[in-house]
Amino acid sequence: MKRLIFFIICFLLFQIPGHSQEDQAGIALDLKKARAAYEIAKQKYDNDKELYDQKAISLAEFNNSKNESLSKEVDYQKLILKLISQQSYIIIEKAVKYQNNKAEKRVKLTLRSSTEGNQDYIKQFEQHFDVFTPEMRTAKVYNIFVSINNIADNTIIGSPYEIRIPSIDNGATAMADFNLLRDAESVQVVLNYNGKKDTKNIYLEKDASANMVAINSSQFAQETDLGSSASYDLSLERFSSSDDVYRFMVVNLPRQVSYDLFDADNNARLSQLKFNQGVNIRKLSLKAYLPDREDDDIKIDKPLDFYVIILNDAEYNKMGDTRIMTQKEIDQIQAGKIKLELIPKGVGRITVKAPSLYHEIKTGDSLSMKITVMNDGTRVLDNIKITTENPLNWKTVIVPDVIATLAPGKEHEVILNILPPDDVNVGAQEVKIKTQATANNRTVETEDKTVRIQVEARTPVFGTIMLILLLIGVLGGIVVFGIRLSKR
Repeated sequence: MKRLIFFIICFLLFQIPGHSQEDQAGIALDLKKARAAYEIAKQKYDNDKELYDQKAISLAEFNNSKNESLSKEVDYQKLILKLISQQSYIIIEKAVKYQNNKAEKRVKLTLRSSTEGNQDYIKQFEQHFDVFTPEMRTAKVYNIFVSINNIADNTIIGSPYEIRIPSIDNGATAMADFNLLRDAESVQVVLNYNGKKDTKNIYLEKDASANMVAINSSQFAQETDLGSSASYDLSLERFSSSDDVYRFMVVNLPRQVSYDLFDADNNARLSQLKFNQGVNIRKLSLKAYLPDREDDDIKIDKPLDFYVIILNDAEYNKMGDTRIMTQKEIDQIQAGKIKLELIPKGVGRITVKAPSLYHEIKTGDSLSMKITVMNDGTRVLDNIKITTENPLNWKTVIVPDVIATLAPGKEHEVILNILPPDDVNVGAQEVKIKTQATANNRTVETEDKTVRIQVEARTPVFGTIMLILLLIGVLGGIVVFGIRLSKR
């Protein structure tokens, strides 16, 4: 019977996965030697016990025999424990990705000990083995260390970095719950136990019990100039097994601010959304358009907090056309939602106006013209500087050349005295008027204005008078000659 049991153990040993035949053969030989040594020590102990009872040997000799038997029994037990531990296997039964009430992405692993399948073998010899203790029959797996890694670079992306499970009973399960430090659809689960390492790449299930779509945005707070638009990237992840049609609500955004939702892949404008089979993540873009001017609802530098909520069609119809909600009402909505922030910013804009940008002058003359500098933006302009870009040797005197501040909608008159050189050439010349300013410590972009000046030669006055008198004399002579000719 003992020989049969030994062969059963050897057969079981050679079924262990992950070990070479050399390792298996080595353990089999060690097991055979340990069994033989144990039986010899046990037999000697039994014989010495009878001799001690008959006072044939001393107590010291009997104790040595007893200790030797116990030592060999322990060695044999160690090999059996090694055999059982090598058959231990931890199964990853479930790997579920979910989102808690703090909007944190988490992964929950369900681990199961599969050693219960080996009990059929163990039961064949456990009742015959006096060295097979109850602790050995439990087949409990001790000290299982669990971590989750990024598949691409094997970086740990779970917090805590590693979880220790003290033990898993035969056929029982244990849980390991991680906070995802980096969002992922698939992870590598690493298990360390019984001196071996087991890794598996796993596509994470979604927690269908939540039945919702989570929304995240990396650009949740933006500053945008009045009259322009802000674009928010939205990442939607479905935690549901249904194929519902989802609709969007944007609440607490003033009516003056319009918006559109676009598909990030094809830029199609959306009003509803449906996830295709096997697709759990969609990328969208929300674009919000600010009006040109501030009003009672939209103030410069005052943040506008609003929410984007995604609901299935039935829940959306229950909500109705609601645009304004209290924080308490929003918190009570069991759906995917995200808080976004939009800060309207004023924009500085300079407009330069002039009655005419074309002038004609004579050589030796100068040009004096008025221009009006107007703040056509929505923020106060500071340090407005007016300069000109002149032709060679031309000069311009500007009064004033710096305007300290200019409120939105206000204007200021500036006089430009353009002085050509004494030896100016006849022809067309150009003078560019440039403006520089800042608004809220930002440089304001401006548009140059060009003044076109036509310079003409000056005619001598004396020559002109003599020419006129000559013409008058010629005309008078013609008249006199005509009269005399008619009297003949």
